[in-house]
Amino acid sequence: MSTDQRLTRINQKMVERELHAYLATKTSDIRWLTGFSQIFDEEQAHALLVVSTLATDVPVRLMHTDMRYSSAMRQKNDGVLDVLDDERKAHSKFLVEQIESTIKGKVGSGASIRLGIENDLSLSAYRSLVKAFDESDFSVELVELPGFVIDLRAVKDAQEIEAMRVTQQITDAGYLHMLEYLKPGLTEAEAAVELEFFMRRLGSQGLSFGSIVGSGPNAANPHAVPGTRRLAKGDFVVLDFGAKLDDYRSDMTRTVVLGKASDHQRQIYNTVLEAQLAALAMIKAGLPTVEPFDRVNQIFAERGFGPLTHGLGHGVGIDIHESPVLATGAQDSLVVGHVVTVEPGIYIEGSDGVRIEDFGAVTEDGFDNFTASSKELFEL
Repeated sequence: MSTDQRLTRINQKMVERELHAYLATKTSDIRWLTGFSQIFDEEQAHALLVVSTLATDVPVRLMHTDMRYSSAMRQKNDGVLDVLDDERKAHSKFLVEQIESTIKGKVGSGASIRLGIENDLSLSAYRSLVKAFDESDFSVELVELPGFVIDLRAVKDAQEIEAMRVTQQITDAGYLHMLEYLKPGLTEAEAAVELEFFMRRLGSQGLSFGSIVGSGPNAANPHAVPGTRRLAKGDFVVLDFGAKLDDYRSDMTRTVVLGKASDHQRQIYNTVLEAQLAALAMIKAGLPTVEPFDRVNQIFAERGFGPLTHGLGHGVGIDIHESPVLATGAQDSLVVGHVVTVEPGIYIEGSDGVRIEDFGAVTEDGFDNFTASSKELFEL
């Protein structure tokens, strides 16, 4: 899908909502709408105004950024942006200027210009917009829109799917390396650093998210932060990590044991594996996202374990957590092009924890699993 096709899709959605324009400030949304790769960092330094065909003959993209990014954007622009402004001024001033020059004359006298905004825009940014529009000579109606762009981003195109498939290859290689590297005496933090360094050497442009390495009782913490605890014989070690390539991310979890696994550990592991395989077998277009979550809990209960304490899965893309979600209360259904994780886990506080996670793309009749790593319980 080209960036022009993405512009067409958001324009259609804007026209349906009777929006003259939409303001995007999240870098991941702007990355998707422009196609500019390896430019954006964690700083929310940009404002992209998309103007719909309710106000212009063709939809346009108008960007305000600063000089730290503008040179790189110009090199990649190639007609994507109709305006690229890096003057030192508030985003709100830029919006007033562009609305005056682009939209104002196309809206009927006395009518309000309908501007869509993110519903989680910061309070200071919202106040700045209100103040700037109050001081202008035109009327603007701010329309709060939850998930406006993220819902479009949920369905991946072939290029995005291929990007994540390649990114996962680095992640799979990282896991193979860790099977050789892990041993009693290492700290969790040392293991996490080695994992990141190895994936970087293979070309990863950063971490998909902060790597999780949880050992022994820390394995029971789903989001364990690698610390100074030293790996010991008999520990479960949960490794949850991913690479990043061309701004797209991967996500996988594997659990190993140091030394010989006990019967109880095997019971936990085999239950999680059974549940994950059952959930994966269900994934296909049209499936309500709550159903694999419910199936996992059914298996856990049948084997004498409590319910899953977190969502079963989530979308992955430019962000590590995207739509849809596979969780209790979810009301969506899977469609072709969704890229999701499937990651059941059992956590016994103060003792043990196991999680197994794959991710891949939803197809018409199944699941295109990007994750090639073995799910055997390795005894290291």
